[in-house]
Amino acid sequence: MENERYIVLLKDQAKSSIKKVEKELEVSITSSEFLSKDNRSYEVIDEDNGVLFKNLGVMVVENLDEDQLKNAVKNDSNPIMYFEKERDFFPADEMKIIAELRKKSAELSDKINELENFINNKPIPPKNLIELEWGLKAIGIERTSFTGKGVDICILDTGLEMTHPDFSAKVVEGKSFIQGEDWNSDPNGHGTHCAGIAAGNLRSDTGKRYGIAKDCNLKVAKVLSNQGKGTTSSVIDAIDWAITKKFRILSLSLAAPVGINEKPSVLFETVGNRALENNCLIIAAAGNDSNRPSLPKPVSAPANSPSIMAVAAIDGQMKIARFSNAGINPLEGGNIDVCAPGVDIFSSYSKNIKNKNYYAPLSGTSMATPHVSGLAALLMEQFPGKTAKEIWKLIETQAKPIEGLKYRDIGSGLIQMI
Repeated sequence: MENERYIVLLKDQAKSSIKKVEKELEVSITSSEFLSKDNRSYEVIDEDNGVLFKNLGVMVVENLDEDQLKNAVKNDSNPIMYFEKERDFFPADEMKIIAELRKKSAELSDKINELENFINNKPIPPKNLIELEWGLKAIGIERTSFTGKGVDICILDTGLEMTHPDFSAKVVEGKSFIQGEDWNSDPNGHGTHCAGIAAGNLRSDTGKRYGIAKDCNLKVAKVLSNQGKGTTSSVIDAIDWAITKKFRILSLSLAAPVGINEKPSVLFETVGNRALENNCLIIAAAGNDSNRPSLPKPVSAPANSPSIMAVAAIDGQMKIARFSNAGINPLEGGNIDVCAPGVDIFSSYSKNIKNKNYYAPLSGTSMATPHVSGLAALLMEQFPGKTAKEIWKLIETQAKPIEGLKYRDIGSGLIQMI
């Protein structure tokens, strides 16, 4: 049985407060400032040792007494103000639905096979129709000459396949937060696909453009394993690292489902706000749990936190994607902020058993998210004096409402280049 982890939010990080927590919880706390490539957080955390992510005031501890944590929260004099059990996160792409359904219900096997066959056998448009990817046209990329130069975009995902011809010559900074797996290899392919949308340029096979911010400073944080699974602590660890590095844009194409009327995590709301205070914009996928039109589901975590930009997906017919989650928990938080192209999106991909090419079409709010991240980089280059909060506001202000679609589904509308 795996040890259970808790993510703990502190009121302050004074030495006396840390010592009090260490004494009460009988655990030794290491600050993230002492972490390095030879001393990773996942190597430190065990039953006797925890890690404090100094930029966030967030602590990760293992196998504690939950009642003790509850009592600490109730005690005003205790530095602990909130805690939650660690979540699992997964890529927010369409194929993940199939994998989860297979595990949960054998009764749905016929429907699952039908859906899988539909996705895998969708006709690929002939090359002459791929010349300008529909997503780039939809957001008006041809209206700008900006390329994201000088702006840091960090992709928090399954890594980046650095042998890919579109990235092999690039200088890319990265770090892995998954034990035993490197950031610069991506057998999964999901992270490479998202990186291509945000920071790619021209396809090596057709010479046509598919990426948005080709001259940005691409950064990679591997927070999802090669099997496409990550946890709260790996995501938090990466965000803390990114803030230390002063990265401007964090792109999270990952999600954990939430229930109807479930409130956003205090943890991620705090993290999102602290990122904004550090001039860093977190953009996250709204999630793919819906089965429209009959069954829209609420925005997933962490995108349901008001301090994190939530991105929905639309298709090439300007319709809401059938899987895209909706702002149906308005009283509890969890609205959609904007939407972006997220169906049949061609981008870079890892060569593997399933895919023999360096490119593939994928669908999901995972694909919509890096569209927004790439656009944000162009705007940060265009308006270097604007803060992360101001860039967020500009993205929403410039977004275009889509006739017939609801605010709950697309927020302010389809992102647009100025």
